Amino acid sequence: MAIVDTKNGDQRRGKLNKKSKEVHRIVNGKEHVYSIENPYQGPPSDAQKLQRSIFGKTTAVVNVIMSDPEQVKIWQERMEQHNQSIAPYLPPYPKRFKTLRKYIHTVISEQISKKPSLRRRKAKLPVTLPRGVRLQVKSFSDLSAAELYEILKARFTVFVAEQHIIYVDEDNIDYSALHFAIRRKGLVIAYARLFEDTEKGIWNVGRMLTIERNKGYGKYLMLQMMEVARSKGADTLRLHAQIHAVPFYEHLGFHTVGDIFTEADIPHILMEIPL
Repeated sequence: MAIVDTKNGDQRRGKLNKKSKEVHRIVNGKEHVYSIENPYQGPPSDAQKLQRSIFGKTTAVVNVIMSDPEQVKIWQERMEQHNQSIAPYLPPYPKRFKTLRKYIHTVISEQISKKPSLRRRKAKLPVTLPRGVRLQVKSFSDLSAAELYEILKARFTVFVAEQHIIYVDEDNIDYSALHFAIRRKGLVIAYARLFEDTEKGIWNVGRMLTIERNKGYGKYLMLQMMEVARSKGADTLRLHAQIHAVPFYEHLGFHTVGDIFTEADIPHILMEIPL
């Protein structure tokens, strides 16, 4: 709540009223005094800057998609399927879209500005994992049936149940990959796999997910994989990032390569980091 100076000089916490002369706002740790005529003038806060950045990135992605006829065709089919699947008299009353640009902008904006994603970007990296939480790194042959079951369950929860991606998850890469899983009482709360590329010196990260977000587990997992890949002689680490997760990987030092492409009906971009 804002601290408002009233006419008699007293200060109180509450909403702005017409009798107030000044409003004191804290923006990025600094106090600013504004007049009653425009109490919201002044420098933007970190949250406002982040929101503007998200809008700019969303518009850029939409422009790229709209310039590609094949992408337009794919997104047109998705919009039609979305509109046909809506039952207008049943909750939660989803929205029908009349224009393709509006539909694409809404979908991409939701992916980029997801609350968990933004919180992960600011999450602190734990030096050590909390009590009862441990990192497990195993090859496919070393995984027990129960451990593999929990990994596949976590992948289904995130990629199929949450993101509605319909694909064959078991692609035979699991056989040659190293499986990194952060577990609590046997349950997977963060996971990714690391495997060698056909190109020498390049390793890939795949199936990256976190069940418990905003706790730094994703960063911890990525740094552990960087160390293991480096120890195995890797020069570069690559991954296919969903567009909304690009800021997370950029924060770790990754950079984008090439143009946006569609994978499992979701916009992705190739990212890599030299080791």
